[in-house]
Amino acid sequence: MNSFVTILGSGAALPTGGRRCSAQVLNVGGFKILIDCAEGTQDRIRYNHLKLQSLGTVIISHLHGDHFFGLPGLLSTMHLCGRTEPVTIVAPKGAREVIETTFELTGNHIEYPIDWHEMDFEEGMQRVFECKRCTVDAFPLVHSVPTYGFRITEVPRNTATPKVYTYCCDTAYTEAILPYIKGSDLLCLECTFADELADLAEMRCHLTAGQAGRLARQAEVGRLLLTHISARYREPDLLLQQAVAEYPNTIVAEDSMRVEVRGL
Repeated sequence: MNSFVTILGSGAALPTGGRRCSAQVLNVGGFKILIDCAEGTQDRIRYNHLKLQSLGTVIISHLHGDHFFGLPGLLSTMHLCGRTEPVTIVAPKGAREVIETTFELTGNHIEYPIDWHEMDFEEGMQRVFECKRCTVDAFPLVHSVPTYGFRITEVPRNTATPKVYTYCCDTAYTEAILPYIKGSDLLCLECTFADELADLAEMRCHLTAGQAGRLARQAEVGRLLLTHISARYREPDLLLQQAVAEYPNTIVAEDSMRVEVRGL
């Protein structure tokens, strides 16, 4: 089965001309999952020639604006474009209240069903979504608000080994996630700061490039995809060098990049 991810936004909290904030679409054998939904995500969907109405599932890592503020507009536009098919939304507890309150106060409404799955757990890994194409398991990360990583596994059509895509953004360094990211074919991991700013990264509950590479090496993943790049790094060369020193099979996400879910 052919699985790939299209990067809609690879930047951290402050968008730049070259990097928008966090959003990406994972295509698993034709089934499309939107992962995070920053401001402007619906515009980036169109820019990358993706079909808005083909998105059946949205998974949100946490409720910080650079991962979540695009969702009300996206849902509203789906309604305006005549959507009737249901949408599944997997998000931390509180997301439903935010969306429903926003629609109530602004007089907006939608006529298609939303199947909500709000996450509220602090340890372990839980199955939060499944369909005939894939399963999605969530696990807690270490951040300033409740935040979750996602391990998305293909359901193979034959005897082939299923591919695994794992997404972790945002988190402080913690080896507690190693069992959940271990053996991923493609690990998408935040890399907000260079190693020289390790103290700042710890304070803000983010990773440095070297820490991201170290986690990938310890987890024995196929490839590491770095994302959530701070606006202070106009060129990602330094971050890539520091991550590669820990784990050579590393690439840096760029907006509109398409990356196949595979190992070496």
